Amino acid sequence: MRFSVCFIVFANLMPACAGSLLANEFEQVWACSILPGHSLDEVRSAATGWLKAARTMPGGEELQLDIRWPIAVPESAESFEFVIRSPSLQVWGKFYEGYDPGSPAGKADEVFATVASCSGSTVWESIPLQP
Repeated sequence: MRFSVCFIVFANLMPACAGSLLANEFEQVWACSILPGHSLDEVRSAATGWLKAARTMPGGEELQLDIRWPIAVPESAESFEFVIRSPSLQVWGKFYEGYDPGSPAGKADEVFATVASCSGSTVWESIPLQP
């Protein structure tokens, strides 16, 4: 009887938990700087090319890309964040399994590196909250 009650409670709660787990997004955030003599427009163009290339790869179809540009910190006028957003860790992992210097995204990295330099990244989980 106790097992049956626990199973029924668990079975009823699983869909609610699964929905919130599936709603989480994951981001890889790179700290970047525009190289001297280049502009934000050039960064946008190279980043757009990178995203187009990434979306041709397995797992890349669902990736999104943002450039986070600071507007209230004048001393870091050349710094920005390159943010790759994925709907799940599985999608992110599938993309990076196929990532290498010869892949479409790897080749797009070479173009991006002519206008900006990025170092170190972190992976973040976005957990939506509801009141």
